[in-house]
Amino acid sequence: MGGAAPTPTGKGGKKALDASVNLVPFIDLLSCCLAFLLITAVWTQLARMDVTQKGQGAAGSTDEKPPEPVISLTLFIDKDGYTFATSAGETTPIPMQGEDYDYAKLADVLKHVRDNPAVPADKRDIAVKSDDAVIYNKIIRTMDIVISSGFPDIGLSDKGGG
Repeated sequence: MGGAAPTPTGKGGKKALDASVNLVPFIDLLSCCLAFLLITAVWTQLARMDVTQKGQGAAGSTDEKPPEPVISLTLFIDKDGYTFATSAGETTPIPMQGEDYDYAKLADVLKHVRDNPAVPADKRDIAVKSDDAVIYNKIIRTMDIVISSGFPDIGLSDKGGG
């Protein structure tokens, strides 16, 4: 019944040309493959890295300007509050306000950085480094304030990470 081999019928013991093929195993295999592909499709977005090549001038060009120093911004979060630092060596401590972080002061500091002429107007990235003891909800609320202050490209890592 379930096999694909025809049984001999008819004249002279010849085999019939029509055979019934059991498609259930094929459908099972196809369902498994489809489920696997749907599950792994998310990994392609997680592992994607956008890379762009910087433009290069002519080889003998003397008109090239020296590259402007890139200012990196870092916000440290720990149990004592925030510490905002720039690659220029400026640090701004933002201590805790009672039992909670001082979100209003953080927004003011980030607004001041956004208005600072030393920071390029198109600066969109900031590194947020948190201590392991910081509660997840506090990190998310901090990231919301950072994004609303004009820094939507956030790099999140632990305090020891790069």
